[in-house]
Amino acid sequence: VTSLQEVPLQASNFAHVIFQNVAENYLPNAHLECHYTLTPYNHPHSKDWVGILKVGWSTACDFYTILWSPMPEHIIEGSTVNCVLRTTGMSVENGKG
Repeated sequence: VTSLQEVPLQASNFAHVIFQNVAENYLPNAHLECHYTLTPYNHPHSKDWVGILKVGWSTACDFYTILWSPMPEHIIEGSTVNCVLRTTGMSVENGKG
């Protein structure tokens, strides 16, 4: 696994979700913890998800795995929300290995 690179949170009305500590590579079947921030411009939905996609992906169908994002609790209009998704192992769910 490559070292993690931290990117500072930047205000933008373009970036609705800002991912933190994104690694260059992820090992199959390894524990994954995904930290992200929802900006005030994001309106969470119960069908939101985070995907790990293949290098060079061209459609959202080119994913290795997806994690369904739980609805954040206690959202205050106009504020940011820090979120974390965890999985005990990534597996190829779409069968495209």
